[in-house]
Amino acid sequence: MPLPESESEDLQVTTFDEEESADLRRHFVRQATRLTLAFALLFGAVFFTFWWSGSAVRFGAARVADRAETTWRVTGTVRDGVTHRPIPWASIADDPAGQPPFYRTDADQSGVFELKTLPEPHRIRVTAPGYKSVMVRIGRAWFLWLPKGAEELDIAMFPD
Repeated sequence: MPLPESESEDLQVTTFDEEESADLRRHFVRQATRLTLAFALLFGAVFFTFWWSGSAVRFGAARVADRAETTWRVTGTVRDGVTHRPIPWASIADDPAGQPPFYRTDADQSGVFELKTLPEPHRIRVTAPGYKSVMVRIGRAWFLWLPKGAEELDIAMFPD
């Protein structure tokens, strides 16, 4: 009984050199793929490092030249520390004891606020009539931040 054509091709006799050549080709393709992936990862890491360091240098230069952009977004709710009810129209501002420029905003009738400020570690001051003012730390150290970011806070204020 004759073998089907596809099986007869699989059973062809090959020499040691042919088998070795086919094995080397498979090994070469595998190594080339690994090296290509390693190169792409290395290239991506170097690109990211240059981008990140350039952003840090640009931020520092803009900060020194008083041209810094507000790329840090702080959102949250101001609440009464006792009743946990929202405090409407609370004032949220960068701490005046810090470095200028200073940014500020007001909470809405539900105590919700959004403050756009600089992406560096500093404090904000939260004030509302009839409540003790609160200081809150925001931002990140320069080596941990990316040029843009956000954080969410739930700020509790206590009556005078």
